[in-house]
Amino acid sequence: MQGGLKPFLGEKKTGDENMADYSMTDEKWNKNKSKVTTYLENNDLGDMEAVIRWNLNQGDTDVDNRKRFWTSITTLFGMLPDSPITRGRESSLPEEVQQAINSIAAQYAEAFSAPFATDPLFGEIVRKHGKSDYATYDDSDEYAETLKTQMRNALSSYYRNHSKSQSGPNWDGTITDGMVTITVVEKEDSSQEEEE
Repeated sequence: MQGGLKPFLGEKKTGDENMADYSMTDEKWNKNKSKVTTYLENNDLGDMEAVIRWNLNQGDTDVDNRKRFWTSITTLFGMLPDSPITRGRESSLPEEVQQAINSIAAQYAEAFSAPFATDPLFGEIVRKHGKSDYATYDDSDEYAETLKTQMRNALSSYYRNHSKSQSGPNWDGTITDGMVTITVVEKEDSSQEEEE
């Protein structure tokens, strides 16, 4: 054949084989939906909430297009600084605990990075750790992200101590009236028990 066209020698496909699959299992949909609804219960998103809830409702009834609705939801949450939807390995912590940790970490970072943003003295004396050669932070946003990560790690550790009945700081994962209760569980000293 001339013109670079090759003859079609394969099987002719009907339209169904070429269609993308936009469905999502009930298990995955409900897990994703739980993250979003927990976040919505604890945060005011204004007008964005109606759009997100519409996509959730559509996904509940239109199983064949759930991936499309989920993409819309993730796009909206991508505009938020404290999105409950993240990439990578999922946390083993319960969703409510993750939401509480994210909320506290954001509040903590905002409060403690404020002096950094307003006073150049803090920009000079507050430094990164030794692995980063004690360099200064580029700006208050970078410092705030570091604070968020540190608080998330600390609270996750406190919750895991609680759930595994381990010694050290323990937190049950709840926020009551804007406060948390962290108790320090002492390690039982086996030498004292033997003396008694």
